[in-house]
Amino acid sequence: MTSPAVHKVIARLTSAAKYRDIHPETIVDLVRREGRGTGDPAELERRVRARLHKVAALHLLTTRPPALRRAVDRADLDDPQGRRDWCRQMLGGHFSTAERLPDLDDFYPVLFGLVPPPRTVADLACALNPFTLPWLRQVSEARYVGYDFNASFVGLGNAFLARTYPDCEVQHEDVLADGRPVSADLALLLKTYHCMEGRRTGAGQALIDRLDCRDVVVSFPTRAMNGRAAVFVSRHVEELAELARDRGWRISRASLASEELIAIHKG
Repeated sequence: MTSPAVHKVIARLTSAAKYRDIHPETIVDLVRREGRGTGDPAELERRVRARLHKVAALHLLTTRPPALRRAVDRADLDDPQGRRDWCRQMLGGHFSTAERLPDLDDFYPVLFGLVPPPRTVADLACALNPFTLPWLRQVSEARYVGYDFNASFVGLGNAFLARTYPDCEVQHEDVLADGRPVSADLALLLKTYHCMEGRRTGAGQALIDRLDCRDVVVSFPTRAMNGRAAVFVSRHVEELAELARDRGWRISRASLASEELIAIHKG
């Protein structure tokens, strides 16, 4: 497909109200990759819109971002117990973090039982996970940096962190599209590795490979959204095990009722 046609599709999608919060590099990456399969601009845009629907996964939000932002702005966050109760409500606004709520008190103790104490934590594709900082702080004083390609999540996370944990932040980046290295003692890919592989086969493995991190914890849901067992997990776990064998890395595992944790020890 000609470059002017590609640029026209990119311009139309990046200016669309539906995708205004999605990082432009995410859209550019999808347009360029989908453009290899068609020479028709209209077909390209249709394909990219379909792909964006899956990648952005806005259907996982159970509360609209403006309502979440109003909740952040109005919240009384001074009382520690009140903050935790309020954060539970916020975490319920996204399907992924909502299904973790029954295990939340145990989540970080189990996770940090797999890895040496980190000084820095990089949370990749973090969505609403910054609202778990009250539980993270119970087991670690590590500096937390989240990354997400959705500006709504970035704004929500930073509004909360600025009032509660000002040494922490969320950055608006697509860690798959830009290819820039992420450096931290510990990287988290919480219930997002299989989404990355769905976006582009091998993308999750390539990301883990290039992370400048001592340890990487990848997690998977134990059940799919329809409530049935998440049968795709075993395939991805074997992929990670094979990657670790090829690189000479070590793997350890832990299980919660709602989530499987795979720790990759790079080094």
